[in-house]
Amino acid sequence: MRVLGKLACSVAISIVLVSLAYGQEKGGAGWFTFGMKVVDFGDLKQELAKRGFGKLKAKNSFLGGGGYGVIRGKVLLGGEGAGFSQDVSSDTLKATLAGGYGFFDVGYLAYSRENFRLFPFFGVGGGALALRIAERGPMPTFSEVLDNPKREVEISAGGMLFQVGLGLDYMLTLKEKEGGFIFGLRAGYILAPTKADWRMADRDVLSGPDARLTGPYICLTFGGGGTAK
Repeated sequence: MRVLGKLACSVAISIVLVSLAYGQEKGGAGWFTFGMKVVDFGDLKQELAKRGFGKLKAKNSFLGGGGYGVIRGKVLLGGEGAGFSQDVSSDTLKATLAGGYGFFDVGYLAYSRENFRLFPFFGVGGGALALRIAERGPMPTFSEVLDNPKREVEISAGGMLFQVGLGLDYMLTLKEKEGGFIFGLRAGYILAPTKADWRMADRDVLSGPDARLTGPYICLTFGGGGTAK
């Protein structure tokens, strides 16, 4: 699960840095983002509740980043990545559910006037859910872990995702420069079209619940960029 989070962060940071550099020269933007994503979690929520775990929240706070370049003044090409996590517990166990996703986005600059940009966009990408379940209790010694290593398990499920959304950016320009700070708003909907298979390490987990990242989101963005020279 830590690998999933680090991967999402690495992808997001890379996109931001590349987009910031490109935006200053060719027109575009790079940003960090935080917001709220609604996920139903489907049968997974019920399976955990049956075993005494707390209720998974549908509303998840997420962090991420992204960017785009402006091609021929109208077409936006870019990408983004984000992730979230939440914890639920039973009397003896703690479960951490993390989600991460990334998209390649194509947008169209429908409105551009002064420092405002309004654009619809469509994205294709992938994402995954990772569920880690660990025993609650005092910290074990190294010897205890070797004697009884089955204290923690992690399973994951992932697949292809699509998204549609609408973005609004405002650029606060710097004096005598074509670049500046960008503040924005995004709202969209993510669709996972198929049920994903659960896996544990390199093995399949049979009869897993149907849990998908499908749902709406809204977020704020902040970063930097520029206009085409």
